[in-house]
Amino acid sequence: MMPSIELRSVTKRYGNILALDSMNLKVDEPACIGLLGPNGAGKTTVMKILTNIVHPTSGEAMINGISVVENPQSALRDVGALVEQPEFYPYLTAREALEFVARVKGMNAGSVPDEIRRLSELTGITEYLNRKSGTFSRGMKQRLGIAAALVGNPEILVLDEPTFGLDPKGMLEVRSLITNLKAAQVRIILLSTHLTYEANELCDRIVIINKGKTVYDTGERVKANFIRMELESPVEGFSLPDELVNGYMIDGSTVIVEKREDVSNSELIQYVSGKGIRLKYILPYNDIDDIYVRAVQ
Repeated sequence: MMPSIELRSVTKRYGNILALDSMNLKVDEPACIGLLGPNGAGKTTVMKILTNIVHPTSGEAMINGISVVENPQSALRDVGALVEQPEFYPYLTAREALEFVARVKGMNAGSVPDEIRRLSELTGITEYLNRKSGTFSRGMKQRLGIAAALVGNPEILVLDEPTFGLDPKGMLEVRSLITNLKAAQVRIILLSTHLTYEANELCDRIVIINKGKTVYDTGERVKANFIRMELESPVEGFSLPDELVNGYMIDGSTVIVEKREDVSNSELIQYVSGKGIRLKYILPYNDIDDIYVRAVQ
């Protein structure tokens, strides 16, 4: 069975603060999914709910069809997570920290040394295994945190802004690591970021969040068939049907459209013209920066 995660109309309040507002998200195949949004958009709250760090005020969070709230032990069995900044007991070496995580996850003691060897090679921390984590740079702590999240080779990996606070070299190294993990095409990687170029580089699908709501979703693949339609003038109540598009955004007379894979430009032109709407031009378009700016304004 394919790994899956799902949020069903999830709302989360912290007192008078509405962190998530009826959030929906469904992923049911291996892919790298990016939660993109400004600081305070609700990205970390999504991840905390999925990993049972906090409970939703209403709605359901499901992993592999199991409720995270009602049966967290079963739901989180195949989940590895790095939520907010990783912290380890500073007096533990990297090896000891990974051994501790492996014990918590219930790994057989005899298999732990091989698992640590695998993870240290994968994340590039082999030469740091016997150093105390308290001496690590932020970048090395991120690597160790990702290694800890990967203990047991989970089907689902949750990474909260994994490159946050890193220098350019550290960011490049962590992105390279995520790219390698993604290449195996065996797990869902859910990562959050507020960097559009990072989301575009790493993710198969981008979900833009603002003020606790999904404001745009690129659909199954971020390398989708985007076009830009420019109307003669703004049209009140302008809309496009689901059979032609996966999604669209309107800004005055400009319409950014994600076409369905089997839909041609001529079909869209024919539909718009059939509604009596004058179209100035239609051009290819794939600029997540512009989509992001329009979605969160």
